[in-house]
Amino acid sequence: MRGKRTRSGIENMAKSDLLTVPCTWGIIPYRHFGIDMGDGTVVHLASVRGNTSEMEVQRVSLGVFADGKPITVERISKSLSDEQVLERALAAVGNTHYHVALGNCEHFARMCKTGEHVSHQTDRLLRGMIRVGLAGIASASARTVGGGASAGVAMSQTAGVATLLGEVARHSAYALSRCAQVEHRHAERIGRGVGAVSAAVAGYITKGPAGCASAATLYLTVDAMSQNAVHQMQSNAKKTAE
Repeated sequence: MRGKRTRSGIENMAKSDLLTVPCTWGIIPYRHFGIDMGDGTVVHLASVRGNTSEMEVQRVSLGVFADGKPITVERISKSLSDEQVLERALAAVGNTHYHVALGNCEHFARMCKTGEHVSHQTDRLLRGMIRVGLAGIASASARTVGGGASAGVAMSQTAGVATLLGEVARHSAYALSRCAQVEHRHAERIGRGVGAVSAAVAGYITKGPAGCASAATLYLTVDAMSQNAVHQMQSNAKKTAE
């Protein structure tokens, strides 16, 4: 049965919930994850006494986990049973395995909650970097090859720039959706759709129907390539974790 935690300003928190708090790494915003144990404590993967070179799965008070920041309960459509989640979290206390890209706090918490070794934040960052890189290469290559002299080169350059604009729109739509408490997978679909439409519109404005088709094709191509690349990384990370 869900209870109310008025002291933390959080309602409807319950044991085995996936909790997050906003943090920053330099100038990069991210969310820190943990598992609510239902007794005022949280199990999370964090630095030992503030030393970021030493990471450990720890059981701490809700206040220590929050560190003065607002706590959010992450919406999960599929979860293990409460008992399984708590058992996984407790069994991991004291573990020191950590990797910022393949084994961070979100990987740990989601593994406890759903049994899946995944970090949506890391995956989105990696996919975004791949998409931006591929779009940038397409645009730069077009300038290098022909300097915009031929119609084909100019079209490729337009598609590359339109795809970059689509990527900005994609991340903005995703961020707004998450602020509205939309679940990750739905927010991803919204962002992907907005990004594709934005790229196509940018291509159309610049080069008409042909530019629209070229931009949409490039956007969808780099999107598929980025998903395949990250999927392979996830598979390798899962094998390593096992």
